Parts: sequence; structure tokens; C-alpha cells
Amino acid sequence: MSIIRKPAAPPKIVMLEAHVPEPLTETLQAYCRFVETSSDHIITSALQLVFKKDYEFKRWLKAQKETHDPTEKPNSEDRPGRPQAVTSGTKS
Repeated sequence: MSIIRKPAAPPKIVMLEAHVPEPLTETLQAYCRFVETSSDHIITSALQLVFKKDYEFKRWLKAQKETHDPTEKPNSEDRPGRPQAVTSGTKS
């Protein structure tokens, strides 16, 4: 295995359409000229910055992932094809 690995594949790019107030688009274009980059780059960077800095959103997102995508493995009792212990209602 080589010490230096090949770069990761770039993420898939999707088209996003949004309706924003005209003054905001004028400010966006001015910022693009200032930074000398595209509006795609500015919008992507701004979203990444917001998602990185919003700690309340991070907590909420983590809770959503834990609720909808649990990483816990099922107990052996929940696995199909495995015998389950049978308990009686009497104490010994």
C-alpha cells in the first residue's frame, strides 16, 4: 500500500434553486467579485459555515440520526432463527 493515497472522489453536485430577495442577490454578486469566485462557491461555503457553527442544529441533527438510524445491534433475542429463553410465571 502506498504512503500517499489518491484523492477522494469529489461529491456529487446537484442543482439547487432558491428564491431570494433581489438586494441579497446584488450583494452576493458583489461578494463574488470581491472574493473573485463564483456564486456557487460562496453559497456552498456559507452553508458549510452555518452548519459548522450552529451547535443547536448539530445537536438536533444528531438526535434525528439516532432516532431514525439507530446504530444499536438487536439483542440475540430479537434475531430470527435463535431460540429464546422461556420463563415461567412461578418462582423456584
